Amino acid sequence: MKAFLKTYWLEFLFFAVGLVGAVIAMPFLPASVPLQFQGDGVITRTGPKWAVFIVPVVQLLVCYGFHWWINRCLEKLPALAHTLSGMERLLPAVLSIILLTLELCVLLAAWGVTVPVGTVMLIELLLVPIVFIGFVAAKILGNIGKLK
Repeated sequence: MKAFLKTYWLEFLFFAVGLVGAVIAMPFLPASVPLQFQGDGVITRTGPKWAVFIVPVVQLLVCYGFHWWINRCLEKLPALAHTLSGMERLLPAVLSIILLTLELCVLLAAWGVTVPVGTVMLIELLLVPIVFIGFVAAKILGNIGKLK
């Protein structure tokens, strides 16, 4: 268990932030919180307020699943392992931030603050490929520098 926590400390930190945020917000939330939004920020579905605890749990499960998937891919494609090593740390962290932002949007919408969730998610989803490309480019350029 100690090795597991040592490997996944960042994911547990993001999980803890989401969980603590949900616990702190719980007494101040209305009986129902938004669960689904239209593109213009209109709430189309609500659920019980304990649903805010689902986001941190999903975040932790998704991150663990991505770690497993990326490691399997790197085992099957060993030629890419050196270039893409570190992706197993970067991609789950980016996904955690996206899911924590979603939780924040849900909390703000529950308190009546209008948040254009579609715009927030679009910006974040556009940043993911940029971060990915930048990370891979930095690794490739670092490898080229080592060859000289």
